[in-house]
Amino acid sequence: MIGWRSASRYYSDAFREAFVLECKALNKVRDEFGLENITVMIPFCRTPQELEKVLKIMSQNGLKRGDRGLEIYLMAELPSNILLAEHFAPMIDGFSIGSNDLTQLTLGLDRDSSLVAHLYDERNEAVKIMIKDLLGTAKKFGTKVGICGQGPSDFPDFSEFLVNEGIDTISVTPDSMLKTLKVISEVE
Repeated sequence: MIGWRSASRYYSDAFREAFVLECKALNKVRDEFGLENITVMIPFCRTPQELEKVLKIMSQNGLKRGDRGLEIYLMAELPSNILLAEHFAPMIDGFSIGSNDLTQLTLGLDRDSSLVAHLYDERNEAVKIMIKDLLGTAKKFGTKVGICGQGPSDFPDFSEFLVNEGIDTISVTPDSMLKTLKVISEVE
């Protein structure tokens, strides 16, 4: 899963045609169905140079940031996304923290491995520092930040941390929505 996936495939000669089809599908949904509120999210993008390549292909295929309100978000799931956030931020409308992958890659473990699963925790101080740094950088650029992943659904204290740090949106599982909304309203 860490190898050739997502952004690196989108501009690769071996996969580009499939990505162009994805772009056409998004255009069809926007043009023919009138769903212009779709936000495009680019996952597992390692460098700003990779993002530039993906954005160029998207633009060549009718998906240009800002056209008819098109927003483009970057999944912030790699330590490089946080460390280079000031380079990514001007090219996008928002970050979506993928807390599951960010935790695994920050801590260097596989949450599905029973041998190290006990070490997996989005509330680990290193992960929280990464998230706090991203939020700080994004705010400097006026770039929105949301989070998806299991952490906010499972841990009310993690949701509280996110709100206190200024997160814009939190995605949660349906079964934890009320519990999380209660935590958020108490913190806000």
